[in-house]
Amino acid sequence: MTADLPASLSDSWRPAGTKTGESSVMVASITAETTLYEPLEPTELADLAASKIPLRSLFVVDLSVSPSLSTIGVSPSAVFEKAAPKAKNQFVDTVEDEGLVVEDTRDTLEFEGPNGEAGKWYVLDVSYPLEGASESADDTDGDDGQSETDRIAAEANVAVWPTDSSFGVAGGILPLENGVADVSDEAEAVAPDRDRDTIAELVERIDLEAESD
Repeated sequence: MTADLPASLSDSWRPAGTKTGESSVMVASITAETTLYEPLEPTELADLAASKIPLRSLFVVDLSVSPSLSTIGVSPSAVFEKAAPKAKNQFVDTVEDEGLVVEDTRDTLEFEGPNGEAGKWYVLDVSYPLEGASESADDTDGDDGQSETDRIAAEANVAVWPTDSSFGVAGGILPLENGVADVSDEAEAVAPDRDRDTIAELVERIDLEAESD
């Protein structure tokens, strides 16, 4: 099932593919289908992306829990403290399978989910791969001749919150630097505050309760 973006974002973002993974919490197995979104108008920097995950991206995760938590008499809120880091780690596995490197969890914040439930918001430091970046740089670093600009610094935001029957997971990835000398639209491509606002808008307005219904 492809998640629907909030109406305020659907005119400027489009689906870019899905990724599926599995994990477990206590006696329940969880299948997570992650739907990725990319801007309708990609930038020059985005064209250099060496991953199937767009450099600027949004994502929404559809979680299927088996057996359902209600069947085993457990509420999502009751197991949230264990489920939230599991959901974050599953996201890390998904993006690292596509060539990104998650360096660290920079921050873990509490926030109010779109349904009013208390959630966790993880901010991750990410290294994102670019194609041809070493050819664009003047200097190389290391014995293998690879330039530091083969990867650029990026940030991932992962929001997790309990829903009536499962957990909501949504967020996005954004570049923190250009790193390529011949990309002319850096101001348009690299705008962390703008991208964080977009991710926050997605999390605030996404209705995963309707999706599960």
